[in-house]
Amino acid sequence: MLVLATFLAACTPQAYIAIMPGVVNNPANRTLRREILAFGTGSLCKEVLKQSIPLKLRDEDPTLGRFFPKTCKIEPLENGDLYVQFAGFGYAWSNLTKRLSFSASAAIQYEQDFRLDGSTMYVYFKPAATTAKKFDLKMVEQSVMPASPVAPLFPGGDAKSFMNQIGEGMLAREIGRGFTVIRESDGSASFGVGLLPVGERPLAPFERRDDARLLYVNEAIEIHQEQRDYVGPLEVPEKGMALYLTMSVTGAPSIDLLVVPRALGDAWLDQYAASPQAGPAPGPAVLDETVTLDPTGKLTKRLVRVPKGSYYVVLDNTGSAGRSSPPQAALDDRAALVNLGIELGDAP
Repeated sequence: MLVLATFLAACTPQAYIAIMPGVVNNPANRTLRREILAFGTGSLCKEVLKQSIPLKLRDEDPTLGRFFPKTCKIEPLENGDLYVQFAGFGYAWSNLTKRLSFSASAAIQYEQDFRLDGSTMYVYFKPAATTAKKFDLKMVEQSVMPASPVAPLFPGGDAKSFMNQIGEGMLAREIGRGFTVIRESDGSASFGVGLLPVGERPLAPFERRDDARLLYVNEAIEIHQEQRDYVGPLEVPEKGMALYLTMSVTGAPSIDLLVVPRALGDAWLDQYAASPQAGPAPGPAVLDETVTLDPTGKLTKRLVRVPKGSYYVVLDNTGSAGRSSPPQAALDDRAALVNLGIELGDAP
């Protein structure tokens, strides 16, 4: 959904319509606005498959998992709405289950519209109807509920049954909130869950410094012990480009930072979603180093030159990959909170 909307915003002839925001924002000209939005509908599904969607409990919380769309179909409706069908898989973490993986699908009708704030465009996607949804757990790392007087009160009495029963409701809640894509005058786009008022921005850990680069990621991510996060895939469309990474780590002594090509990352991700054990990488990484906690708050910055292609940035808090291992102590889950910024730009 995020990339679908990002692409749609990017395809809009913003440079031309920014000179007449009063005309475009006029509610009486909604048909005009929808005709402008229609420029991107022919390629939306191609774009929605390019990246993952971060999963959070609340807007202000860190990312706890990701959803990776694998199939997508879109149909413009006569009333101007978009009917989107998508399916894919993902993983998430909870204190009841530890890591869990799932498959999910949904069919959603979106009302689409946008408003201009000077040269900044706010693209709105408001769910009008959800005609189908499905959530199936595939793997639960901790299949038995922790011993607790309230454990028998959970439906099913075990973690997998409980999460299966509430999973569909979680999916419905997330897709029912709608979202906003903000396209800046330089062509960069940011994403906010819900319908953000004109002039507001989604929460992000870092302030942008170089508007000449394309912003891919600006997230706070929580990674528990023996877990990892696969950020991406991130497309590098031309040769002579680089990924610009900005990071800070708190909560844990260190985290491993890896950059891997998509083919390797896809195989590694499939293994991570299928098995309770987080296995090693199936091949060499482009970048493999440890980022340590800095009590002074100093940021870690890396420039990674990469050939044209697609890549994952992997944040690893396990002993099976990377150069470091988390502390091993009973009942001591030192989750790492990672603030991560990823930009794409020309290599120096």
